[in-house]
Amino acid sequence: MNPELWLKSGEWLSIGGHRLFVRSVGRGMPVLALHAFPTSSYDYSRLVPLLSNHYHLILFDYPGYGFSDKSPVHPYSLFECADLVSAVAAHFGIQRAYLLAHDIGSSIALIGLLRQSLSIKKLILMNGSVVSIQFEDLTMRLIQRTLLHPTLGPWIGKLGLINRAFFASTTKKLFSYPLSRQELDDFWSIITYNNGSQLYPVLMRYMLERWQYQYQWLDALKEYPVPLTLIWGQADPIARPAVADIVMSYLPEAIYIRLAGVGHYPHWETPELVAEVVKHVFG
Repeated sequence: MNPELWLKSGEWLSIGGHRLFVRSVGRGMPVLALHAFPTSSYDYSRLVPLLSNHYHLILFDYPGYGFSDKSPVHPYSLFECADLVSAVAAHFGIQRAYLLAHDIGSSIALIGLLRQSLSIKKLILMNGSVVSIQFEDLTMRLIQRTLLHPTLGPWIGKLGLINRAFFASTTKKLFSYPLSRQELDDFWSIITYNNGSQLYPVLMRYMLERWQYQYQWLDALKEYPVPLTLIWGQADPIARPAVADIVMSYLPEAIYIRLAGVGHYPHWETPELVAEVVKHVFG
């Protein structure tokens, strides 16, 4: 499914002062799927057809992402995203659900777990950047520091320096294979929807929240344990296997599925394999 069809198959909900893009598809036990930075719910477009006959899948774009509202002055926060997960669930009358989370969605899931704002039946985390491990790539570290600078970062966005070439350059390391031109165009078209590329440095400031609260969020796995499964691409240079090891130290009884040779987006690279694991775990 391409981004245009993904957009046409969804709807907008007015929740928490935002106009959120939401997809609700399938029947059965509800599964809330939380997406990555800097992409969108479209990340799950290859997984949805494999699961929609088994579950009621609910996916939405956080404020500032995908097809949702992209205000240039909103104080974007992972805490707000966690509140919106509960609000979206409440809209559909959901009190208890499975949770499938990737990248920053994993931090959002842990915030929800810590706040006990939604009853989570089972939790799957995929290559979640839930704790910081220093990058080995000096170039990436420099890019991070520049984009997170309180003055330089926003100006980089306003000047249009976050372009397709930048996205392609920073993204190519995340996948175990070179993305096709069409794949890059599809991802980029959603990021740039409604001038979204200007928000890239602003949205990236989620990292400051994570650095401050990451261990409190991880403590939720001890304080409010739920059945946890990790699905982890072992070739990920960002949320490396060492991150999964840290998560496992908080909940040693968790299930850990290692995907050899797979990068940061396992549900995009190997959707059939991920779908089988999801069905086995969620039942």
